[in-house]
Amino acid sequence: MRKLVPYLAIFMSMLFWGSSFVLTKYLLDSFAPISIIFFRLFLSSIIFVIMGLFVYKKKFFLPQSVWLLFIVLSLFEPVIYFVFETYSLKWSDPSVVSVIISTIPLFIAIVAYYFLKEKLTRLNFIGVVISVVGILIMLFPSLMSANMNLLGILFAFGAVISAVCYNYVLQKIPSEYPPLLVITWQNLIALVVFTPLLFLTNSDQALSTQFQNLFVLSNLIPLLLLAVFCSSFAFMFYLYALRAIGTARTSIFSNMIPAVTAVLSFAWLNEQITWNKLLGIVIVLLGITLVQMRTGERKEPVTV
Repeated sequence: MRKLVPYLAIFMSMLFWGSSFVLTKYLLDSFAPISIIFFRLFLSSIIFVIMGLFVYKKKFFLPQSVWLLFIVLSLFEPVIYFVFETYSLKWSDPSVVSVIISTIPLFIAIVAYYFLKEKLTRLNFIGVVISVVGILIMLFPSLMSANMNLLGILFAFGAVISAVCYNYVLQKIPSEYPPLLVITWQNLIALVVFTPLLFLTNSDQALSTQFQNLFVLSNLIPLLLLAVFCSSFAFMFYLYALRAIGTARTSIFSNMIPAVTAVLSFAWLNEQITWNKLLGIVIVLLGITLVQMRTGERKEPVTV
């Protein structure tokens, strides 16, 4: 039963992150993109700083020896990742960006195999590729007419590199720091960066309107859900799973996010689930299953 706990944790992470797209899409009617990320980080920081101080007391504050590590972690994600992903969507179609983002587990698997010395087999790498194929099938119709803007593609790959670096640095965070503490400080540092961005990307009038929208219950509830579950618990569960089953076997679950988003969009936004989405979801799940298989515990030579 204990072996299943990390998988339950990572499934919850994907459920929360998958729902974030639906919640964000709903909130875009009332807030600018940078404002949404600022408000969710702000609300998350308030809640989890209080929790952290209550649980860890003086141990809540980080020693100077790990400050740089935590700053680098936060800069890679959510700061750099969010900026690159946002601007990639500005210049390229979402379907193109989604396919590029889906290659993150492949690059993470390579880094985990060669630099973190994780035991991965050829079958595990095949599973990663299969999951990417599943994403391609899910997005096939929209890819046929998608805008292949070079600048947008470069920004999307910038997001990929940022995510890979984030996972690498996350694995280097000493295990003595519990997930709640790591993610609280990650969000706090990111909040410091996004605060000036909030004012640079919004006019005074736009900010005034958005702050008024913040106190509308139909906006506040989705923002709280984003803050508590998508910006905090999702990362905490992800870190827990990463420490338990490894970077590559954890990151591959991120390809479940489009599947979760498709199901939630069907339930909440009445978007249609087509045959290619259903087939793509099945293939993604097959790929994830293959990545989890451990055919022996020796490190087999893999050509990638």
